[in-house]
Amino acid sequence: ESQRKLRLVRERFTRLPEQSLLLWLYECWFAGAHVDVLLDSAEAKQLGSLSQDVAIDRGLGRRTGTHSLWMRLVGSAREAYTADELLVRRDRWNSRLEGVQYLTELSVADILFGNTRNSRCLEDLDGACCTWDMWQALRESAPPLYARALASVAWSRNLKVLKLKAFIWDYRLEPSSPPQDSSSSGQPQPRGDDPCTICHEELGRSSCELECGHEFHRECIRTWLQEHSSTCPICRDYAVLPAAVPARNSSRGYTARPWKRSGF
Repeated sequence: ESQRKLRLVRERFTRLPEQSLLLWLYECWFAGAHVDVLLDSAEAKQLGSLSQDVAIDRGLGRRTGTHSLWMRLVGSAREAYTADELLVRRDRWNSRLEGVQYLTELSVADILFGNTRNSRCLEDLDGACCTWDMWQALRESAPPLYARALASVAWSRNLKVLKLKAFIWDYRLEPSSPPQDSSSSGQPQPRGDDPCTICHEELGRSSCELECGHEFHRECIRTWLQEHSSTCPICRDYAVLPAAVPARNSSRGYTARPWKRSGF
């Protein structure tokens, strides 16, 4: 049973080739490493090349007792590196995908290593706020189109990183919607060659659009919602696919219905 658990952990959390460590850490957290993966020291030592980084992999089993995979990853990353060693400063990001990824890297580095209130977001990375340093790094590296868009945003210490990522991703679709606003009236326009943010391949015609307006490959979002999370990978709005999903060989566009979490 222990070996089966370790095999599933490797399948679910192994870092992809060329993926930055900070992005990988974020994706591990988002995939539930902080919630439902508990490992003792002996198990953690058997994970092998989970991060594809010798220093981090060696440190996973150092902490005695039983802890979540997430806390083992965090502890090992902090022991092996500093923020400056993990965070690659970008002179320029050239697409909305790169912009969202860079903002994710900036926020994870601040949560793990920064001396800011974001350090309290270790169990909730999406709760982080955009610090002034993060804001400056993002704006100074933005291409002209996004630099003009970001110039319309009023920075404040309470500006959520998650809202800013959604603003960057949606800017070309709804250029008049600042991240402070929770509603928008614009209608999405054709996305052209925009990639599916789950597999990073061109969308084409076999796509599914969630109620929030974000679009993915039908099979990608079905797998995501069934196996990873009940939220949109971009804006984290809650959505579920109905039982009667379109046939795989259908080229018809498809809109999923939303699902809102009930209040307490």
